[in-house]
Amino acid sequence: MIEMIRHRKSVVAATALAAAATSLVLAAPDAAADVNSVTVTGTSLSLGVDRFGTGCSYTVDVTGSPYEDVYLFDSNSAGFGQQQLRLDNSGNASTSWSPSATGTHVITAWARRGGPQFAWEQVGSGMDLGSACVVTS
Repeated sequence: MIEMIRHRKSVVAATALAAAATSLVLAAPDAAADVNSVTVTGTSLSLGVDRFGTGCSYTVDVTGSPYEDVYLFDSNSAGFGQQQLRLDNSGNASTSWSPSATGTHVITAWARRGGPQFAWEQVGSGMDLGSACVVTS
């Protein structure tokens, strides 16, 4: 009888251990997804002191793991065409960026399961002329 009780305890313990191991495997995160880079380029010719000006529109390019969701943030004041992007099958996505305040802007591209990447840009006062942006201090 005592041997039967020990056997049952062993079976219960083994079952509990197997269940715990299964839950750890199922809860483990997928392979790390990354944002590799975030860059800002002018969609028009900028004339003046700074490369970027308020009131003008530029392109933010993000590269990283294919099909990853990426979130964009600006440390200053700006608007994005889309603030949440899904990287395509080659790991690329783009959106527009329009700074509305002068000064330093830190644009952060962040993926849910990976580390962020940053682009630091200096923005001056801008006047959008359509095909060019005149930027002063």
